[in-house]
Amino acid sequence: MNERAYFSGRIEDLISREQRGEPFVFSGFLTAEEAAEAEAICRRAGAPYLLYGGYPASERKMLAISSLDEETLVQYFPIVLLQIVCGDADSLTHRDVLGALMALGIRRDVLGDIIVRDGCALFFAAEHIRDFLIQNLSSIGRQNVRLLEAAEDLKIPEPQFESLRITVASPRADAVVGALGRFSREQAAQLIEAGQVYLNHILLEKKTKDIQEGDGLVIRGCGKWIVEECVGTTKKGRTVLICKKYV
Repeated sequence: MNERAYFSGRIEDLISREQRGEPFVFSGFLTAEEAAEAEAICRRAGAPYLLYGGYPASERKMLAISSLDEETLVQYFPIVLLQIVCGDADSLTHRDVLGALMALGIRRDVLGDIIVRDGCALFFAAEHIRDFLIQNLSSIGRQNVRLLEAAEDLKIPEPQFESLRITVASPRADAVVGALGRFSREQAAQLIEAGQVYLNHILLEKKTKDIQEGDGLVIRGCGKWIVEECVGTTKKGRTVLICKKYV
């Protein structure tokens, strides 16, 4: 069984469990691509679902299969927010934190978003792993650390963006990807064909697809952007886009 079939089977099993009478069932944390695929499976099956990762801007999310209303269901997600307390949180990186956590021998799907900015180091985790993490994570890199369950009123730092304006021959995917990543159009087309580009968390398969306002683009190894606005065309007929890059 290939990975995609195995993943589909896992989601279909969750749907079956809910249909057999469980009030709600949850997956582990899913990548953005997995979440998009899980959403498509639920829609095809007509299953009620909700994706949630602990806060509105989350990238990694759990899938819940349940007919409960969203406001009620969010309260049941088995997600905790843990805060890393150390001498110099500003020196930590996402890679540092993830590496230290994975070194404990846990699976990646028990961890949600890791947020390291503005003097804070936080991460979301599956509730059942909370005590293990608190008891066992004692260092990250050369720093001694301790974990606390974050206070309910803790303000999570907002994502940071860099705004940029690009001018492209057309809104075709290969043109936009090339401008964002500073590649030639031919190089952008090769990346798309190699499966290195995602549009709205779904693998982008056609270089000729037009990019729209509000679309999200990920170029593996290069970055992630949101196409915020199409502001029109130049006198020469080129398309002008305002984009935001996650930093």
